[in-house]
This record gives sequence, C-alpha cells and structure tokens, in this order.
Amino acid sequence: MTQKKNLLNTLQKRFFKSNTKRGEGLRKNIMGLLALRGVAVGISYLRFPVTLRFLGAELHGVWLTVGGIINWFGFFNVGLGTGLRNKLAEALARKDTKLARIYVSSTYAIISIISFIMLVMLIISAFTLDWPKIVAVSESYEGMLVATLLIVFTFFAFRFVLKLIGIVLVADQRPALSQMLQTISSVIFFIGIWLALKYRIMYGNLVVVGVLSSGSVLLVLVVASVILFSGRYKNIRPSIKYIDLHEFKSLASVGIQFFVVQISVIIMFSTDNIIISQISGPSDVVPYNVARKYFGITEMLFMIVLEPFWSAFTQAFVKKEFRWIRKSINKLVVLWGISVGVSLIMLALSGWVYRIWIGELVVVPVRLSVLMMLFFTIKTWNNVFVYLINGVGKIRLQLYMSIVIALINIPLSVFFAKNLGMGSGGVILGTIACLAFGAVLHPIQYKKIINGTARGIWNK
Repeated sequence: MTQKKNLLNTLQKRFFKSNTKRGEGLRKNIMGLLALRGVAVGISYLRFPVTLRFLGAELHGVWLTVGGIINWFGFFNVGLGTGLRNKLAEALARKDTKLARIYVSSTYAIISIISFIMLVMLIISAFTLDWPKIVAVSESYEGMLVATLLIVFTFFAFRFVLKLIGIVLVADQRPALSQMLQTISSVIFFIGIWLALKYRIMYGNLVVVGVLSSGSVLLVLVVASVILFSGRYKNIRPSIKYIDLHEFKSLASVGIQFFVVQISVIIMFSTDNIIISQISGPSDVVPYNVARKYFGITEMLFMIVLEPFWSAFTQAFVKKEFRWIRKSINKLVVLWGISVGVSLIMLALSGWVYRIWIGELVVVPVRLSVLMMLFFTIKTWNNVFVYLINGVGKIRLQLYMSIVIALINIPLSVFFAKNLGMGSGGVILGTIACLAFGAVLHPIQYKKIINGTARGIWNK
C-alpha cells in the first residue's frame, strides 16, 4: 500500500504539481476529471451488459448503430462550438467580459437556428427513410424503431443547443465541471435501465432505452444552464441584444475549418457500426464495441490529463509562454509512452477480462483486440499535438488532411472488411491507415509553431 501511495505521489509531483496559477488549475481539473470520468466510465461498463440483456444482441447492435448516427449530427454545429471554445478562452484571458458575452450570445443564436432546421429534417427522415434496411433488421421492428428515432431526435435537438454550457465551462478552464454534468447523466441513465431490466418495464423495447439515454442528458443540461447562467456566468449569459453578426463572422471563420475537420472525425469514428452492420450484420457490431470500450480505457485516462490543456494552450500562446508549452508537451509524450505500456498489458489480459465482463454473450477475436489497441495508441499520440494545434487555431493543414481522409476512409474500411475478409477488424484497420497521416505531420507542425519557423500552410 505504501509503495502504491509513493508511486501516486511521484506521478502527481512529476506531471501535475505546479507553483503557477495555471499549473495548479490544471492539477485540480485533472484530479477532478480522473474521479468523475472514472465514475462515468465505471457506470458505462456496468450499463453495457445490463442494456445488452435488456435488448438482446440484435437490438443492442441496432441501438449502438442509432447512437453512432446521432453522434454524426452532434458535429453539425458547423464547428461553432469549437470556435466558441477558442474565442471565449481568448476573451476571458484578456478579461473582456463584453466580448465574451457577444461570443456566447451569437453562438447560442445560430446554433438554435441550426437545431430547429435539423430537427425538421430528422423528423421527416424518420417517416420517409427505410430505417430497418439502414440498420439491417427485420421490417417487424419498424414501428418501434421510428418511435425511438422521433424521441431521440427531438431530445437531441434541444440538447444540441444546451450542451454549449459545457463549452463555456471548458473555455473557462473548468472541464471537470463539464465532466460532472456527463457523469450525473450517466448515473441517471444507468439507474433507469437497471430498474427497467429488474422490473421488466417494456422489456426488449428500444423506446425505453431512447427515453432514458436522451432524457437523462437533457434534464442535466437544463438544470446546469439555469444554475450557471444565473450565478457564475451571469455576466456572459446569452442575450438577444448581444448578438453581433460581425463577431459571428470571426467565430464562423474558425468554426467552419473545425467543422470540416469534424466531418472527417464523423466518417472515421462514427460510420464503423453501419459498415459492420451492412457487411456482417448488427450482431457483429457488439464484439467490435466491446473491444472498443475495453481498450478505450487507456484513451479515457489519457484524455483526462489532456482535456484541460486545450484552453490552457490557447491562453499560454496568447501570452507567448512558449517555454511552458514545450514542457507540457514533453510531459504529455512521456505519459503517452506509459499509456502504451498499459495497453500492452491490457492486450495480454483481454481474453480473461472479456470472459469476466461479458461472459459467453460475446466472443471478441484476438485480431480485433490487437487492431483496437493499435488504433487507440495512434489516436492518443495524435491528440498530444492536435490539442496544441487546435488551441492556437493553426488548423489549415489538418483541414486538408481531413478532406483526404473523408474521401478514403470508408472505401478503405470496406475494402479491408469485405474484399480481404477481415470483418470488423478490417473496418478499424481502415481507420488506422487514415490516422497514420497525422501521426507523422502533427508533431512536425507543432515543432514549427513553437520554434517560430511555421510558414505557409504550417502557420494557418
């Protein structure tokens, strides 16, 4: 026990402890994120088998696919959420409250308009598209599927606007509070689905899962928005009279570039379930997601440390604190190396963990586990440098890479999965191939930016 405590103290001192105000803020946020996200992830891992038992393998695969589709639309804020994150962080660093309120008000206004348009389109799609065919299930599920989609789409439209409160918290370097909202939602969802399974409430019905999943998030966001904009953020709460189209252009110029990058992210990370469902059937989506959840633990832990750095990098770059940025990146690279070692241990134990966690309900091929581990290893490596690049808004190179990736990701995934007969493993291999571009180019761009030698596309 003493050795474990000493190890934790050493890690905290080496990576998190700082005498500066920014460093102390990062340390507190990292520790808060570690606790809160640990609870959220623990709940999600407990919820996974409960939901699987409630719905069965086929309908659970359908739910995962529907969730992936919803995640696509989560990026359709035209990058304004990310633009707000950067611009608001800059305004708060300069203590310009009026400009901060203009940014917040303008973003809420345009996101509300986008949300309304999107809701109309989604409702029309629920009645006009052949959803059983899209998710590859029997026509007998059509009524249940349409009802679920209408509920999820409606809740999502409101959530689309209200989740901006999380962006405000992150821009103010309070990501732990943003995570708290997600954790509370996860707890409510878990309690709901556990009670539904225990008392057989509409057993095996997608509608129940849709209401619990979407409703829990919406409820928490409504309460949080009222509390925060009535208290701490009263001076920057959205107001019609602070909507400024001139400043909106500033937000949009950054946001549209982030939007294109996000489209690429959608294609890489949210189409996998549909591709697998179409090639191998919805049941094959489940082992893919089991492996993804398991090896995603390393990314989750790594992102807990990385999350507070985005806005911190923005403020440090504005204040030209380049020495602090270099030291921070070096520490993050060391932590990435540690995460790789943890991933290898997880790979060795994966078969045993799957049996304890899921039992005989799902079989995960070893090849899929290896590829999933490699996927998260490359993804976290990229994020070390992407968070700095995004924080300072130099994303033109990333924009062009994203366009290339958007064009080749799905064909590559289908080729590996279908033509080479690799199934779900081929789908993730296609994504790995796309991530390889950034694994080389992002570190090069970081060095050019921080050394003051970035020119042309490297500095845009």
